[in-house]
Amino acid sequence: MNCYVEIGGRLEVAGYSMTSSPLAAGTIDLAVKRTETNVVTRFLHERAMVGDVLHIDGGQGEFFYQREMGDSLMLIGGGIGITPLMSIMRYVDEAAPDVRATLAYSARYPSALLFRNQLLHMAARNENIRCLFTVTGPINEAWDGQTGRIDTEMLTEAQTDPYALHYVCGPPQMIRNMLSLLGGLGVSASRIKYEEW
Repeated sequence: MNCYVEIGGRLEVAGYSMTSSPLAAGTIDLAVKRTETNVVTRFLHERAMVGDVLHIDGGQGEFFYQREMGDSLMLIGGGIGITPLMSIMRYVDEAAPDVRATLAYSARYPSALLFRNQLLHMAARNENIRCLFTVTGPINEAWDGQTGRIDTEMLTEAQTDPYALHYVCGPPQMIRNMLSLLGGLGVSASRIKYEEW
């Protein structure tokens, strides 16, 4: 969705993905990665206060899930690419507990694995939800989980169902790698939705 903020007399815009379930009424949650290059992001991190008014323009695109779309999901996220996947996971957790949903999520550091505790709680509550985490950067924090990028071995461990709907969100190079890996595992392009950030 597009977020508009008036800054210095000009209307500025930036695009973000909501992390809340689409069933949430009256509010939306966003996870906004700090960056120095986007004026709206800087405003949200440095100046925004409770009571400020932001204008949003409803979501667009095909990167969403509704229950009737399928019974099995494979979600693959890199870094801040977790944001739209978190919305899907929350929806499954709240409204479609019979759907098999597996998340493979990679971040540079353990502390950068956003929503990790919430995701682990979902998986603990529902045997149809499975979460795999991996860390790619030098580890200066306590971590006893997987390391390295999401690869064929990790996707095989996730028991990727080639007929599942696959959602991939992350940086452009990751998207290209995942499309290649999924193709190698027999997943049809028609079963893959992806979004670059």
